[in-house]
Amino acid sequence: MTVQDTGGDFGLGGHAPGRAWLGGVAGLARTAAKEWPDASVKVLDCERGGRDDEEVADAIVRELLEGGADLEVGLRADGTRTLPRAVPEPVTSDGTRRISAASVLVATGGARGVTAAALLDLARTHRPRIVLLGRTDLAAEPAGLTSATDEPALTRLLAERSAGNGADSSPARIAERARNVLAAREVRTTLAGLEAAGSPARYVQVDARDGDALAAALRDVRETWGPVTGIVHGAGVLADKWIADKTDAQAELVMSTKVESLRALLAATADDPLDTICLFSSVAAVFGNPGQSDYAMANEILHQVASAEQARRPGCLVRCLAWGPWQGGMVTPALAARFGRSGVPLIPLEQGAAAFTAELDGTVGEARVVLAAGADPAALSQAGGSRRAQSLVRSDTWPQLADHAPAGVPVLPVALVLNWFAGVGAAWLPAAGPLVLRDLRVYRKFALPELPGAGHRITVLGGTGAPGSPSGLEAELRGEDGLAHFRAVLDAGAVEPDAAAWHTPDGLKPLDRAAWYDGEVLFHGPRFHALRTVLGVSEHGAEATVAGLRALDWAGEHGPLDPAAVDGALQLALLWGAQVLGAATLPMAVAECRVHRRGPVDGTVRCVVRGRKAHDTGARCDAALIDADGSVRLELIGVELVRRPS
Repeated sequence: MTVQDTGGDFGLGGHAPGRAWLGGVAGLARTAAKEWPDASVKVLDCERGGRDDEEVADAIVRELLEGGADLEVGLRADGTRTLPRAVPEPVTSDGTRRISAASVLVATGGARGVTAAALLDLARTHRPRIVLLGRTDLAAEPAGLTSATDEPALTRLLAERSAGNGADSSPARIAERARNVLAAREVRTTLAGLEAAGSPARYVQVDARDGDALAAALRDVRETWGPVTGIVHGAGVLADKWIADKTDAQAELVMSTKVESLRALLAATADDPLDTICLFSSVAAVFGNPGQSDYAMANEILHQVASAEQARRPGCLVRCLAWGPWQGGMVTPALAARFGRSGVPLIPLEQGAAAFTAELDGTVGEARVVLAAGADPAALSQAGGSRRAQSLVRSDTWPQLADHAPAGVPVLPVALVLNWFAGVGAAWLPAAGPLVLRDLRVYRKFALPELPGAGHRITVLGGTGAPGSPSGLEAELRGEDGLAHFRAVLDAGAVEPDAAAWHTPDGLKPLDRAAWYDGEVLFHGPRFHALRTVLGVSEHGAEATVAGLRALDWAGEHGPLDPAAVDGALQLALLWGAQVLGAATLPMAVAECRVHRRGPVDGTVRCVVRGRKAHDTGARCDAALIDADGSVRLELIGVELVRRPS
């Protein structure tokens, strides 16, 4: 667990600007979650506010023990718990044209790669004056090298010329000279392209991390073109290594290129009338990427600084663009092949450049934007492979489970499994909106004989490739022996519920209260007595009022479901099963669990069971929890009840 205080919302509100530069640790943790799949990782932004040490410590420990599988959690000083989520948002324009031929844009990293492609598109559209900052030396190219157009050919040619030339003939030195020649060519090509597109352009050789040198360079720009009106910060380098193998020098180079250059840029333009600030970031900061902990940290700082700058400059358009992988730039052929195997599409150069221009023509608002190829960023967040979450089930944390013992030994209830699956789905799926769990299957019961003692370690594994659901995750719940006990498909986008469909079933007949928890049909002990009133049961269904976890004094308010109320719905289904089959049953499958409203029930909630079919070995029904305002909180569609063995 990493803990930071950047406002309790990962700096999104921009109300902790002084701490924005300290927010990069979240990027480190997101990377750790990818590199160490067997570890439990959590990123916590805990706002101190006016709280003392004991109050902050209590909030952190409560989240660690009860926060479930949510990777990133914000805790505000007022007690609010928030989870950051990416939501689809088309770019829109407010009609304000900030960039024109009168604009003066200063760009780092813009002389080469994808930033250069983006600036060329901007030049064709708006023709601003563009200053390119870079470290490449534009010294004249030695004669006779123009025939070599790629690095291998240039290296061979330079090697032939350097034969017998001592220090200049080392392979490392020759390779470095070849790269320098190619870099200078690329800068000259970009400058010519910008001019041809209608944008006056100039190149300044400067290390943007050097504040004094940068300030001097921009003074020369102002003398010629006037004040700077916009910043495009695209500079970046990679030094990919696993966290365990990364050196301080590698991390310093990667982070300083992003962070210290931005710090110097903002300082050098403090008195300029900036109307546009655009920072190039990466999805590595949003989702983590193996080998790129330093790059993720640096770009996470950019995110937080962008939000702080947007809050500080309400009239300025600030964008921090977290790009998915491009076709080109720092994405080598080997890296592109790896993305392809993971199902991650690459951004075509022309489309990415056009998206950049569209963002700068957009509306002032949320500073942080994820731009990726494909319908949604799900593939990017899941590209690291399988996911894992674990929980230790013991009587000191789940004392109520002692009252869920159909044959004298506690058994893991389906309702709790649904809550865990929904919890990891909410944590692992990037899309916001209603959760849906499909095709829940009970492979075998999960007995808990060690509940009062050492307890049972439960693991939920999730991976891509769920049948019929490209964006979903296939999940299994396993015991310590590695055997799967439950499985389900985790997805987002449940259909909108029809509250009118959950009317009171026909022909209900009252049920003697003594028949509810008779030890046969309902074997549940007092801490599982979720049924508070039963309106009646018939072959068409049943209706009752069920209590939630607060009323039953259960822990776990942070979960996406109220497992006590869900168990109450399944208990009502068992009463209906006894009515139509004349026998006790157990729930063994659920076709869909649609989560329309998350969190715990406030007191009690209306529950309706809708009968569908009875057959020799069991019965099928649907169930719903309906809040006092008539809104459907949760639907269980296709609950399969199987006759319980004696």
